[in-house]
Amino acid sequence: MKKLSLLLILFSALFSAQSSRMIYQYTFRPDSTKVDSLKTEWMYLDIQKDGSKYYSKNTFESDSIINESIKKQMAAGMKNISVSRQNKGGEINYEVEKTYQEYKTYLTSRIGNDSYKVLEDRKIDWKITPEKKKIGEFNAQKATVNFAGRNWTAWFTNEVPVLDGPYKFSGLPGLIVEVYDDSGSHKMELKGIKKLVAQKAEELNTQGKDIPFVKKKPLEVNRQQYIKQLKQYQNDPVQGMREIMNQPNSKIKVNINGQEFTDPKEVLRALEQNAREEMKKNNNWIELKP
Repeated sequence: MKKLSLLLILFSALFSAQSSRMIYQYTFRPDSTKVDSLKTEWMYLDIQKDGSKYYSKNTFESDSIINESIKKQMAAGMKNISVSRQNKGGEINYEVEKTYQEYKTYLTSRIGNDSYKVLEDRKIDWKITPEKKKIGEFNAQKATVNFAGRNWTAWFTNEVPVLDGPYKFSGLPGLIVEVYDDSGSHKMELKGIKKLVAQKAEELNTQGKDIPFVKKKPLEVNRQQYIKQLKQYQNDPVQGMREIMNQPNSKIKVNINGQEFTDPKEVLRALEQNAREEMKKNNNWIELKP
């Protein structure tokens, strides 16, 4: 009891500033045909006064490295920008933002060379059960829901003053400390909480250049428009890159897994082959019905 009281005091201190980071371990099976294809990614759920943001630690760091490299090349006056696309970055390229005052949820996801911000128009209708158990230091209660084609089980605690959770999951009377689907393909577990140091987001000024693999300002679309873009990408994964390379004086050097390509035809061929291999290996999306 004494230990729990100390934890509650600590959490109260953490949340008094309205800025905290929940650290989740996300375990997922990208290939539904391979039982042993489980991967793990560290995810952040940053809690602010007006809302939250859920994103991949590795992807964020990888994007920052790419941006720094491009800034240095542009500052040096280089006409041809070299972008290295390595597999050291994160597997998860989407972010989820929630607004607490408007109670809205947005998915920001990359499709090819473009980024889209999608308002979630489906309600997550939880069914809270009386079942309870201890998860780590927390007393948690069970809730279930069918969302986007999967049956989900969540365990939430009211011992942390946050009504939120990883990905799009929220709306329970407490913080979600664990959530998983019934196929065992996707599982998010709370592993830590720490105070969040506010950082000002810095936008990359590409000076009008359309540079591949650089995080762009997302286009706001509805869910039906987003689904249409997904299908177009599946049919032609290099359409966006083809448009970039057809621009006047466009010269692109791309590094894919350590191999460099400069010839336009070779770039497109390599990118398409890589994209189709990735789609084949990543067929077990978190949303079976986007």
